[in-house]
Amino acid sequence: MENQKLLINALQNRQEKALEKIFNSYWKRLYLYAHSFVDDHQVAQDLVQEIFISLWEKTETVKIEQIEAYLFRGVKYRAINYVKLEKRKVFSEQVLEARPAVDGVKEHMDYLESEELFLRTMGKLPNKCRRVFYLSRVQGYNNKEIALEMDISIRTVETHISNALRLFKLHFKNCLSLIVLFLGEY
Repeated sequence: MENQKLLINALQNRQEKALEKIFNSYWKRLYLYAHSFVDDHQVAQDLVQEIFISLWEKTETVKIEQIEAYLFRGVKYRAINYVKLEKRKVFSEQVLEARPAVDGVKEHMDYLESEELFLRTMGKLPNKCRRVFYLSRVQGYNNKEIALEMDISIRTVETHISNALRLFKLHFKNCLSLIVLFLGEY
């Protein structure tokens, strides 16, 4: 336990040797854990790499009690978010495939206009609301993860998402399939 405190202190003092020691101690187990979620060698490696980057970047601002718990929890959330995002991609592809074929140029123009409307609508959201909505719908974070990431309550997260969805429904009221495509199941 004392050794872990020394390692955390060294990490907070930006000593690369501490990060290297943590990496060497946990990399393989984290990789196997990530792989159990995503069943993809490269994705599992990327998820583990991301958690070590996050550890290095956030070590000065996040209070870490136990390195192992922090790392495994981070990999778990990243893996779950990856799986959720992949499911959304599959769902979006199914929505697009289910649409009747029309003139390709017109369809492409409609998509570009919808994307522009989506970005304009995002721009109308207050900063914190936009960030919450982005983490939820684009990054695939769940409400608890967003609350932890932004240091706000889960209820505040729910309120921001609800407000954002209300605005999107207003702007996309005639485009139900686009709402589903951009926002996922709501």
